[in-house]
Amino acid sequence: MLRIKNLGVGTDIESIDRFRALDLENDKAFFDKVFTKKELDYSFSKKKPAHHLAARYVGKEAVIKALNSIGRENLDFKKVEISNNESGAPVAKINDAAYSNLKVYISLSHCEDKAIAFAIVMENE
Repeated sequence: MLRIKNLGVGTDIESIDRFRALDLENDKAFFDKVFTKKELDYSFSKKKPAHHLAARYVGKEAVIKALNSIGRENLDFKKVEISNNESGAPVAKINDAAYSNLKVYISLSHCEDKAIAFAIVMENE
């Protein structure tokens, strides 16, 4: 039987226009602070990179909010990496050994003007 010590939930929504206005040269500091190389490579390989950047950004925000709700605060954006599994479903990975006892579930979605994410973080006993 699975015993959960803590359960955190987070969600976020963002305008995709915010990411359409960004470019790698002029906004390098923002990209370097928020995204991993793998996330940038993935997003810029797509026809509409702003949609994928926005989805990854809100995914990170949702994970961080879920962590904050269980008292795990001050995690850097780059420590959360959003990718896709072999079937295309989003996966969130926390690249910090202090968070290795957590399981993260994430859902991402976007339309023409908004991106949204929902995250659940479980800490087992």
